[in-house]
Amino acid sequence: MKLLVDIGNSRVKSALDDGNGLRPLETFAWNDVFLHEVLARHWINALEHESPTSIHVSNVAGDRLLPNLTAWCCKHWSLRPIPLESTARFNGLVNGYVEPATLGVDRWAAMIGAHHEYAGPLCVVDSGTATTVDVITAEGQHIGGAILPGVYTMRRSLGKYTAALFAADTEIAAFSDNTASAIAGGTGFASVGAIDRLVSEAEARVGSVTTVVTGGESGILESLTQRPVVRDPLLVLKGIKVVADTNPESRPCD
Repeated sequence: MKLLVDIGNSRVKSALDDGNGLRPLETFAWNDVFLHEVLARHWINALEHESPTSIHVSNVAGDRLLPNLTAWCCKHWSLRPIPLESTARFNGLVNGYVEPATLGVDRWAAMIGAHHEYAGPLCVVDSGTATTVDVITAEGQHIGGAILPGVYTMRRSLGKYTAALFAADTEIAAFSDNTASAIAGGTGFASVGAIDRLVSEAEARVGSVTTVVTGGESGILESLTQRPVVRDPLLVLKGIKVVADTNPESRPCD
């Protein structure tokens, strides 16, 4: 049983792979938490005190969490997590970055998951703290991507740098009769407008695409876009699984 982990800029998503599909575990914010208590609640209890055979991690948070998580895994399971890395190519997918290792590993995992699961040209949108848009040709060539602030990042920016109220978590409308809802609508439409334009640019380059959206804010994008999209909340974890299946060996701690 593999434990698959996606460490984002603010949250941790994880799932168990027991050979019968992915079983998602509860997502949690990792800032300002007592890691021992959180992981005991989210992982040890979920595994019913069994140990995984290996642990595979996509990490974009640098050294802010992974060393402590590694120490915890070594203490409780005597296993060292295997970090996913952005490589020049994987299973027919070609990284389009001039320096492939500098591509965000969560983006690489999302593209691997999409390339494995969907056919033809792809536009892969991962929306969380940041929103990323990556384009893949039918032949598996990544032609590059774009990065913009996530919806809530835009809202927090307005709250920090203006006297406006923080956006309400409410149904998004194009025009609102109060400031908080107007911020919610403006930031939501700003994000989806940028994505719709980027998808148009992608189709001008590679032809008709399947647009796959994932990430914590993918529901907002799906509800607002006028384009057909496939929402796949587990896409990054699916990509981690594809890589883990080619590198299943556990790494014992020193």
